Amino acid sequence: MKTDVDRILAENGFGSMLLYSGSYTNVNMFYMSGFLAIDPFLYLKRVDEQPILVINQMEFDRAKKESAVKDVRATHDYDFMKFLKAASDPRVGMMKFVASVAQKELGTEKPIYVPPDFSVMFADTFRKEGLKIKPLFDVLDKARETKEPEEVKAITSVQRVVEKAASKAIEEISKADVGTDGTLYTRSGGKKEKLTVGRVRGIFDHTFVDNGCIAEEETMIPCGSKSAIGHYAGKKTDVMKANQPIVMDIFPKSIGKRFVSDMTRTVVKGRASKTIKGMFETVAEVRDASIDALKAGVPGKEMQELCYRMFEKAGYDTIKGGKRIDKGFTHSLGHGVGLQVHEGPGLGEFNKLPLQEHNVVTIEPGLYDPQVGGVRIEDIVEVTGNGCRDLTRMKIALEI
Repeated sequence: MKTDVDRILAENGFGSMLLYSGSYTNVNMFYMSGFLAIDPFLYLKRVDEQPILVINQMEFDRAKKESAVKDVRATHDYDFMKFLKAASDPRVGMMKFVASVAQKELGTEKPIYVPPDFSVMFADTFRKEGLKIKPLFDVLDKARETKEPEEVKAITSVQRVVEKAASKAIEEISKADVGTDGTLYTRSGGKKEKLTVGRVRGIFDHTFVDNGCIAEEETMIPCGSKSAIGHYAGKKTDVMKANQPIVMDIFPKSIGKRFVSDMTRTVVKGRASKTIKGMFETVAEVRDASIDALKAGVPGKEMQELCYRMFEKAGYDTIKGGKRIDKGFTHSLGHGVGLQVHEGPGLGEFNKLPLQEHNVVTIEPGLYDPQVGGVRIEDIVEVTGNGCRDLTRMKIALEI
């Protein structure tokens, strides 16, 4: 949680931190500032002190109203134009300006902690100006792992949109006509057309936008044997067929609050093969057992080991110990979700730290066979002290 940032900084011996970027693409900047802007701005903070936001004149009034930071200042408060006019290139002037603000507000005696992806050119400029900088590891990402009630509410709201879109997509698939070769057909404007991944993806995209969300990456809808390919999105021209698995991995973002949800459902229009049915039943059992076992205090690796045991007992290969396999359970059980679709904490073999209350994570066991396709079931849950709360309401059904 954001309220943990000062504690985490102090525990790591970090006296101050600095961020410089826009916040549309930098989730940590948005997390700390609560303000959306395309152009870069400055966030400065000393441990146990209120942060400062320094932003261009155009965005200043909006930042004063919208930002979570109370102390918002304009670049002109720091004689911004002087640095640009004095430099051989405005970009050099901007770097010297940022260093000057850091020097004034955070000082030169102790290191200033900056993100690991901080520009090398900015770092060089800081050092030339007498500033010490070090990488800001395991602070903001760690704080983001536990969610405030309002953040859980925002994720849940996106999840409801996910379920609305998935229901529409499944309805489109279920009502499709089946051709003699198994091809699925739909009708558009009275004309019979092949049902493609592109058409179904369009249903998702329109539903997202109509409900204040957006798919920043393509919704994954692989079909048939291609559904066994890890994170294959499916080409828009791929044609759907009856009696074959269709794996829908859905992870839009709220346009305003920026939070994400993540859900996967596997369906078959018609009759699934015996192999796919067996895979589905096993995955569903592992999903149920994982949700029953999940609670605060349990390390992520123990959740992964539970999956390994269950899948191996059922006769499927796993990647336990780094084993290379051609089919079976090929990934971790889950991951954190928040401002990013993949964030901490992880539920994998090397995640040794115990889960905490108010982590929001996915439970997504899956099995994959290149000959017949894949099956994955994914819910999103909030970890509690004595279990977890499933934020997913959508039913699980294979054949439609």
